[in-house]
Amino acid sequence: MRKTFVILMLTLCTSFFVQCPFSNDANAKTYAEHETAGKAGLITGSVVTSAVYIPFKLAYAVLGGVTSGLVYTVSMAKEAEAAHRIATKAFTGDWYIHPNILTSHEYLNFSGPDDISP
Repeated sequence: MRKTFVILMLTLCTSFFVQCPFSNDANAKTYAEHETAGKAGLITGSVVTSAVYIPFKLAYAVLGGVTSGLVYTVSMAKEAEAAHRIATKAFTGDWYIHPNILTSHEYLNFSGPDDISP
């Protein structure tokens, strides 16, 4: 049993590293271009990956909110712009994995926009 597990893990790791450099060469269809079964699979993948992703995004947002509040309070509102930038980066961005992210037609935006102006 252990030998089978080790062989399976080695095969999976090898196939992962072999396929990674070539992942952008595929000409995948967008979510809208898939048939019903393909859309169902993408939605299932989206739900499963979002279930893992959302707790990390939520923790990031909570820590960003606390940090923003501390910056605002400790600086006695003199650094309100910095507090606003921290809060905006923490609370914006993607809160779930869209099926188009799984097809590589969109990129996951974890921490919101880079150009933040109050």
